[in-house]
Amino acid sequence: MLHSIFYVIIFLLALVLSNVLHQIFPKLALPLIQVILGVLLGFMGASQLVNVDPELFLGFIIAPLLFRESEEADITHIFKHFSTILFLILPLVFITTFGLGYLTKFMIFGIPIAACFAMGASLAPTDAIAVAALSKNFKFPKRVTSILQGEGLLNDASGIIAFQIAVLALTTGSFSLPHATIDLVESAIGGAIIGAVLVWLKNLILRLLNSVAARDSISYLLLEYTIPFSAFLVAEILDVSGIIAVVVAGVLQANGIKKTTLFDAKVTKTKNTLWDMIVFILNSVVFLFLGIELHQLAMPLLQSPLYSNARLITMVIVLTIALFALRFVSLTIYYFFKTKKNQQRFGIYWNDILLLTFAGSKGTVSIATILLFPRIDSVPYSLLIFLVASVTALSFLVGMFILPFFATKKVIKVNNLAKISLLNDVVNELRKDMDKVKNKEGYSIAIDNYQDRIQKLIIEQESASTSVDFNELQLLIMRLESEGLEYAYKNGEISIPTYRIYHRYIRSLGKSISHTFASSLQFFSMVLFKTLHLFFSQILHITWFDKPRTEQRAITREEITTLYFKNTEIILEALENLESVYDTQLIDFLQIERLRSAELVAHGGYITHVLHRSEPNNYREMMRAYYLERKSIFEYEAAGQLSPKEAKLLRQNVNTLEDYSMESNHRTLFFNLIEKKKK
Repeated sequence: MLHSIFYVIIFLLALVLSNVLHQIFPKLALPLIQVILGVLLGFMGASQLVNVDPELFLGFIIAPLLFRESEEADITHIFKHFSTILFLILPLVFITTFGLGYLTKFMIFGIPIAACFAMGASLAPTDAIAVAALSKNFKFPKRVTSILQGEGLLNDASGIIAFQIAVLALTTGSFSLPHATIDLVESAIGGAIIGAVLVWLKNLILRLLNSVAARDSISYLLLEYTIPFSAFLVAEILDVSGIIAVVVAGVLQANGIKKTTLFDAKVTKTKNTLWDMIVFILNSVVFLFLGIELHQLAMPLLQSPLYSNARLITMVIVLTIALFALRFVSLTIYYFFKTKKNQQRFGIYWNDILLLTFAGSKGTVSIATILLFPRIDSVPYSLLIFLVASVTALSFLVGMFILPFFATKKVIKVNNLAKISLLNDVVNELRKDMDKVKNKEGYSIAIDNYQDRIQKLIIEQESASTSVDFNELQLLIMRLESEGLEYAYKNGEISIPTYRIYHRYIRSLGKSISHTFASSLQFFSMVLFKTLHLFFSQILHITWFDKPRTEQRAITREEITTLYFKNTEIILEALENLESVYDTQLIDFLQIERLRSAELVAHGGYITHVLHRSEPNNYREMMRAYYLERKSIFEYEAAGQLSPKEAKLLRQNVNTLEDYSMESNHRTLFFNLIEKKKK
């Protein structure tokens, strides 16, 4: 039991680590990192613990992922290219099944041909999750994206049916093409009916709850998350396609009639947030499982004396090449006949053929399918599973490394000028409001918050080299702050309370830095050293409360102000000396920001300045700021300075910030202690 809990913790930490590594090394695709971590977990013994039933894997992990993919899919564009999708999910699946089957029979002597077809069928369908992972890094034409989405959602069903037909032929010794065709049609139609019926039942239950005033968001969400599991389960019990049932349910769920009510708005917002988290976790689980299964299935066979490693690797490479070659040739023939009346159009589709070929990666559905293969004495079960797992992993890697030659790398164009101007307008209005009130602290916090947002937008607006320079200068400022703090403490200029508060301020500076790998190590080592120094200093000096609190507070404030001004002089001088090295405007910007902060400290607002990022207590002023921001967004959009898409995103950001301000309980114990000290 404890052993299992330990691996669950390791598994969750692996998810966190993969995301952190992706942030530090953004050029490495997240799925690739997770596959590598999965292999490492396999070496740590996770492969002995993780032994999931294939049907359970399909039902509890693949089904909800396909359901969500179906909800988010652009059905209009998918139907627009349905003829191409139909070719990929029917003829191409069976062409791949027979092609890889005969090739496997040629390479492995004595294996039944039906078993080879079963292996080919498991590798035939394109995996929707793998395709979605690849498409995050590349910009495909809209038609290619729609074709890949439609294929990924539907061809799992045809692949599994082809696999079942091959297994039936192996176990019974007979095969009938008309009977297999009828089975395929019945399975697809049956699955579609089940998916539609379940969505209808769900809507019926919600209407009944609404009629008796018993509906609530929890019930709605539970019904929503039950649909993919129920669709898959009922379809499998009735021996029809569970994958088709899940996909149809997702499509109908997303394309029903939507009501604009407060209840539906709240449910949709919560549902989308939860789905984002669930999809991230399940996607990560899929690729971690792929790495673990690759280790579990590959290592025993590579260490076996029955097969030479060179032969095994050769078979994997040959099957992978054949997999892409069959797809490429089939797509070329299809588009050739599609453009037969106008051969000039064939050249337009050439890049589409290459993208569709190498984006058609396989995934864990292929492994889950081959694991359903029955154990028969005449079939080398472990060899088939090894080949499927290895070809699956290699096809994904090939797609990841080949696609950059044909696909456009996703580049986010940054144009924050209108946003910066808009937020500056909000700040100017807040300054006018602040001049009309006696207690200026709330408005000061709000303005500081908006200044931080403006600073981030300015840095995003600049080139990548400017962002690197900004990070380097921020690290320099942190180092100078730390050196000034240590010098003041060693010379007895500040007390332990002052040291603690100022140390917290220095740590808060690091939140505005976008770290590279090198700067992350530098930042981490600096913060770790200061934290350890602070910890041992507190152990050795436990006389913090010897003086009356009022007297201690006054001393601390005076020490902080003095230290901040001393450090400001050093920082401004250091920045001025670097004008010949860094961009002058960037240096001026940092100097102005430092002087603005120093002015805030001079007016006694330092503690607020340090703590407001995590413990704001200016609800009324922030609501005023959000109102002004919404008003400015409307005015900028009406004037054509913001596109409707940009305005929509900005409104969503304001809504998120406002919800957080309204829902957060800022009266934490820590904040109450600070307030008590101030009083």
